[in-house]
Amino acid sequence: MDHDAGRHPAQSGVRERGIKRVASFCRLALKSDMTDPAAHDEGRARPLSYRAFIGSLLAVFAAGFALQADSAEPAQSGRLSPQPLIEVVTFGVAPVSGVDGSGPRPEPGDVLYRAAPPAPGPQTEIETRALFGETWTGLFQRVAGKLNAGVPASAAVTRRMGLLPALEPGKYVRLRSVGSGGAVEIDYIVRPEEAYSITLAADGIQVRPRASDPRVTEKMRADPAKASLFTATDAIGLPEKIVLQLAEIFADDVDFHRELHHGYRCTLVYEVFYREGHIDRPGRILAAEFVIRSRRLQVFYFGDARTGDGYYTETGKRMKKTFRRSPVEFSRVTSEYTLARFHPVLGLWRAHRGIDYAAPLGSKVMATAEGVVEFMGDRRELGNVVILRHYGRFLTYYGHLSAFASDLAVGRKVEKGQVIGFVGMTGLTTGPHVHYEFRVDNGSGAGLGIPIPPPEVLEEPPLQSEAFFRAVQTYRDNFQAAQKAHFVVLD
Repeated sequence: MDHDAGRHPAQSGVRERGIKRVASFCRLALKSDMTDPAAHDEGRARPLSYRAFIGSLLAVFAAGFALQADSAEPAQSGRLSPQPLIEVVTFGVAPVSGVDGSGPRPEPGDVLYRAAPPAPGPQTEIETRALFGETWTGLFQRVAGKLNAGVPASAAVTRRMGLLPALEPGKYVRLRSVGSGGAVEIDYIVRPEEAYSITLAADGIQVRPRASDPRVTEKMRADPAKASLFTATDAIGLPEKIVLQLAEIFADDVDFHRELHHGYRCTLVYEVFYREGHIDRPGRILAAEFVIRSRRLQVFYFGDARTGDGYYTETGKRMKKTFRRSPVEFSRVTSEYTLARFHPVLGLWRAHRGIDYAAPLGSKVMATAEGVVEFMGDRRELGNVVILRHYGRFLTYYGHLSAFASDLAVGRKVEKGQVIGFVGMTGLTTGPHVHYEFRVDNGSGAGLGIPIPPPEVLEEPPLQSEAFFRAVQTYRDNFQAAQKAHFVVLD
C-alpha cells in the first residue's frame, strides 16, 4: 500500500475517533488483511499483525492509542469496510454509596415496599451524567422538559456559553430551578478537587470554580443511576447493540438489574464495521472481562465445525449454565426503571419467598431455564402466575403478570429465555413488578423455597483446540494493554 496516497477510510476514521475519545476511555483499534488459515478452518478469522501508533495526550487523562494494520487494501469510496475493525474499551463504575449492606437489613424473604416513582411532570431538581460527545447546549436540551423552570435560552445566555467549563463524559451534573424568575443553578463535579457552581439566568451566566462540596460529592457517589449499565456505556459512546450483547452473554452469571450497584469494571473486545470513516454498524463481542465484587468473569468467542459458535471461559468451558439470573428482559427501559427505585426500603409487609423485579408494565418476562408449564392462572395474592418445572425437581414461579404469552399452555415445553408473560400489577402489589421464586420439589406439593438457583453448570467437554487458546492469549494481551491505560470510572 502506498502510504503517501492516503489511508484506508475506515482506518482514518478509527484513528480520529481514538484521538477524540482518549479523554474518556482507553481504546484500541485492530485491523488486519491477514488471517490464520487454521483459524479459517475453525470458522473464525484471527488478526495476525498490527502496527501501533500513539494517538494523543489530552488535558485530563492519560494516553489513548490505536493499533492499525500495516497493509490493508483500501475500500472503494462509500463501500462498507470488507472486514471489521476490532476495538477494545475499558470502563468502570464505583459502588453506589450508602447501599453496601452496612446498615440494617430486612430478614430473608421479607417483601419490601418500593419507593413510589416521582410524580409525572417536570421536577425542581434533575441529576444526570454527561454523555459521550455531548455539549452543554445538548445537555440543556435533553433535560429542558424535565426541569420545571426549563433552561433559560436568552440571547445573554447564548452569548456566554463559552464561559462554561469543558463537559466531560460520565461526569455528574445536578440542575435545580431557583425561585420564580426561571433561574437554574448547576453543580458540575469533574473530580473532588475540581467542581463548578454555575448559575443560568435571563441576564447571563455566572461560573464559580471551587473544590467540590462534600455534601454534593456524597450525593454524586450515592447516585443510583450508576446502577444502570447504560449510564457508563452512554458516557463512552458504546453502541447499544454491544451493551445488550454483553448483558446476554453474562445473563447466567450476573443479575444486571440488581448487582451493578456494588461497582464493576468491564473490558470489551468487539467488532465494528465502518463506511467512509464512520461506524456503519457494530458486529459481535469477541471477548469480555467483567469484574464485580470478588468475581472476575472472562469470556471468549470461538467456533469451528465440530463445536459450533459460542462463548467459552478461559479454560474452554462453554459459558452456559442451567438458569439465568433474572427473569426480566434486560433493556434500556427496564434498567432505568430499576435504578429509579434503587433505595427500596420504606417498610416491611410480611415474609414470603422470592425476589421482586420492578419493571414497566408490559415488560417481557422470560423463562429462566428450559422446562414444562406446570400451572398458569390466578393464585390470589400472586395474581396471574406461571409455574414451570425444570429437570423434574426444580420449580420457578413468575407472579403478578399482566398477561400470559399467547403460545403458552399447561404441559407445553418452554426454552430458556422464551417469553412466558408480561410484567403487571395483578394480585396484591404496590407497583408493577414480577415476583420470582425458585423452589426445590421436596414432595410437599409447594416445594422448598431457596434464595437463588443452585450453581449447576450444563457440563460439556472443554475445548481442546490450540487455535482457541492462541486466541485467548491474544485477547488477554488486549485486556492488559487497555487496563494499563486510563479509563472512565464513574464516581
